[in-house]
Amino acid sequence: MFLPAEEKAEENQASPQDDSRKKHNFNPTDDPETKLEKRIKKWLTAEERKERPHIIKENVGAPLKILVITYYRAILFEAGLFGRLKDVSDKVWRQFVSVHLSEGAFCSALELRFFRYHDSLFYHNPYKDTSPYMEETDFKLDHWHFERLTKKEAAYIYSVLKDKELYWQEKRRSEQIEQIGSLNAKPPGGQPPKKKEET
Repeated sequence: MFLPAEEKAEENQASPQDDSRKKHNFNPTDDPETKLEKRIKKWLTAEERKERPHIIKENVGAPLKILVITYYRAILFEAGLFGRLKDVSDKVWRQFVSVHLSEGAFCSALELRFFRYHDSLFYHNPYKDTSPYMEETDFKLDHWHFERLTKKEAAYIYSVLKDKELYWQEKRRSEQIEQIGSLNAKPPGGQPPKKKEET
């Protein structure tokens, strides 16, 4: 990559600590745009194209599964014969429930869980977090599984998704509490009828 003379000088003077920090701060969106990213942009909205998506794909498989993360949603693609892409499903982040990472000797796997419907508020009870909440609602969840992933990329995507998971858990919790509070503020059946004045 071409660098101006000033930037080259600064780069040569960087300390070993700076180099190690760069190695640990892995971010695929810092790399040049790939052919796959250019192709996937066809499926993105105008707003989504303003920011580079996060993309991770399985190294082996038929068809290959690809996960695309934009600011608004997660998109599941499959690459079939001759690398032809197909968007299998997409979920907005309000539907996102959890992400789990499994590390193997040579590769990693990710599992994503989503509420099946956009109106996910109904299924989340903030007062039952200590109960087997996930098992109770498991039939309402969609599962996305990605295997044979590069370990470094999988760890990075996991951290991105975990941030979204925690944010939306708290978002749904606060909305549920607000909704319960507004319901409790209203007497059941509306206001009682006024007493008739005695004549």
